[in-house]
Amino acid sequence: MATTIITGRDLTLTIASTNYDAQASSATLTNSPTIETYQTLDGKAYKHIDDQWTFDIEMLADWGATSSLCEALWSAAESAPNTTLAVSLTAVTGAVFAFNVMPMFPSVGGSAPDAQTVSLSFTVVGTPTETFS
Repeated sequence: MATTIITGRDLTLTIASTNYDAQASSATLTNSPTIETYQTLDGKAYKHIDDQWTFDIEMLADWGATSSLCEALWSAAESAPNTTLAVSLTAVTGAVFAFNVMPMFPSVGGSAPDAQTVSLSFTVVGTPTETFS
């Protein structure tokens, strides 16, 4: 079987009904399952009891820009820290993952003369839904 190389991907983050999608340079959705191990008379038994999803994103900072994603993230974390933000992550055409994340403050600054970047590790609320076509 031939190796499949995936190059197409896209990200849309929705904050206060506004979609943002231009700043991300890297996006990764990851699950860390909680699996309990029980020792029985017949040997070990395993039980999957929980999932904790995280969404890691690297992006270019856009402070001061019109419709700034950094400023929208800051405002969401400051004004509505318990209100989730909607995310749609496209791995490739036909593989789309939708989920919600808790808002968090983006970092500010960076080293000269590099472009300012922001790294965020969001907590995902619930389980992502997938659309495979």
